[in-house]
Amino acid sequence: MQLKLHFFPAAFPDETLHSVISRYARLCGVRNCQAAFAGLKSAAAFSQNVAFPSHLGDFVDALPSGTELSVAEVLMRHTLLPYYAPFLRMSQVEQARTLMTADGKGLMLKLGVNASRIGFASRVRLCPECIAQDQAQRGVAYWHRVHMLPGVLVCPHHGTSLRILDPRWLSRSSRQLNLPSDENVQAHTVHLDTPLRCMPPLHEIALRSLQVLESEVTALSAEAVRYTLLQRATQLNLASDNHRLHLHMLAQHMADFFATLPREWEFSILGDVRAGTPASWVTKLLRTPITSHHPLKYILLAGALGVEMVSLLHGQCPVKQAVACDPKAHIRLHARLSQVMPGEGLDCSSAAVWEHALEGADAKKIAVVLGVSSAYVYRHIRNVPGGQDAWREARFHIELCARRAAFEADYRLYKAHACRGYAWLYRHDRQWLSESTANPSPHRTPRLNSAEMFAALDARLSGEVRQCADTLYALAGKPVRISRTRIGRELHVLSRFEKQLCKLPLCAAMLEKVCEPIEGFHDRRLQWARRQLFSEGMPISRSSLYRVASIRPLL
Repeated sequence: MQLKLHFFPAAFPDETLHSVISRYARLCGVRNCQAAFAGLKSAAAFSQNVAFPSHLGDFVDALPSGTELSVAEVLMRHTLLPYYAPFLRMSQVEQARTLMTADGKGLMLKLGVNASRIGFASRVRLCPECIAQDQAQRGVAYWHRVHMLPGVLVCPHHGTSLRILDPRWLSRSSRQLNLPSDENVQAHTVHLDTPLRCMPPLHEIALRSLQVLESEVTALSAEAVRYTLLQRATQLNLASDNHRLHLHMLAQHMADFFATLPREWEFSILGDVRAGTPASWVTKLLRTPITSHHPLKYILLAGALGVEMVSLLHGQCPVKQAVACDPKAHIRLHARLSQVMPGEGLDCSSAAVWEHALEGADAKKIAVVLGVSSAYVYRHIRNVPGGQDAWREARFHIELCARRAAFEADYRLYKAHACRGYAWLYRHDRQWLSESTANPSPHRTPRLNSAEMFAALDARLSGEVRQCADTLYALAGKPVRISRTRIGRELHVLSRFEKQLCKLPLCAAMLEKVCEPIEGFHDRRLQWARRQLFSEGMPISRSSLYRVASIRPLL
């Protein structure tokens, strides 16, 4: 006999299906799926799997008549499939929908989740502020989808660190239908100890992840996504105009980006690469797409390159870069072109092609902007006598300007041979390079010698160390130890503290002053634990103090 429910609660925005079923079980006076769905063998498949529940057809059939939940509504509003769908092929999305409606066999394998370690690094997370807000507005707290997304360690709505549910306890109680406000859930959650410097980029990642989840976009063009990312990489001089990646510069750029993120969870997997070499997933996303990749990879690369998720999800081409180091260059090019143009002039199609060609755009860029093929672009350029030479000159001019600008920026701080584009300029623009290095501009900031550089750095860092220590001391919640390592990580100068502290006397003196010994830190932790126990009305004992303070007692 098929099970038929007599009632079912309305689903809240961004609520997981597991959460809706948990609220239904509470209304029935039970705490597990077997009791709530007695007689329905597939209940565990759609009640316990948070990300990709299956047997949704059986679930929807069991709902009472008049319920607004359909299979399509559940898939789009209450699972994590919309998070993965934009970066899958349409066949994969349709197959996922079919499998989630049915038994779900092989779903994780077909979506590529099993092939990625990212999913296994993710955990069930919750936001205390969302719990309080939900209880105040809706009368009950519920599980939010966005908190379950890989890489989301900060609540996108409140900007606060999430709490993580102990996976060992969760596996032991997997048959239970819990809500985030339950006492047993709260007792088995741990606050994510996120460094202060990581909060802004983590909040940005959470907002980007929420955008993907709520985009309702399916099966993006992999080539269009790659082009959008590659265009931005070209603007940052991480790739050439013909889309050749500058691997060393790209590796440094990504290393700087990951330096602002925690060294744990999903980021430990994606950021674990050899020095001087970009991660393989970065180069794969920027080259001709072959397979689908995890959404978090696209989100992180877009964040590192400064690409808006709207542009990525809706195929918007980035704004064309306009570099003009020589205002007369375009005039000369146009004059040269007018000499070889036919007397009757260009038609509209050719004029549109040449408008972009004279700005130094390559054939692929022009084709995407105009919505034509690359062959179409080449044909219109070849139709003009001398057009190929003029186009080549325009592209060279744009690259020359970009190389000069990059060299000028680096030459303020580095020696000439260590600047970006030095080798290229030496081959193609040696005269300008020689003049720039032999006769520096009076407006160029002179490079500091080693002693002056460390003196200036020492003065600046000493003040930052003091400010960082005060911030760490004033943090709410469980106290953290104010140590050289912790301050170095917060300021992203731990390597200097380990290798160059002898050259930073003011900084060393300040560290000696603000850092606390382990005994002082333990005393501060125990005092905090005493206040916590007292405020909660709990008995204060030696064992409870050490347990709350997370300190191993001395034997």
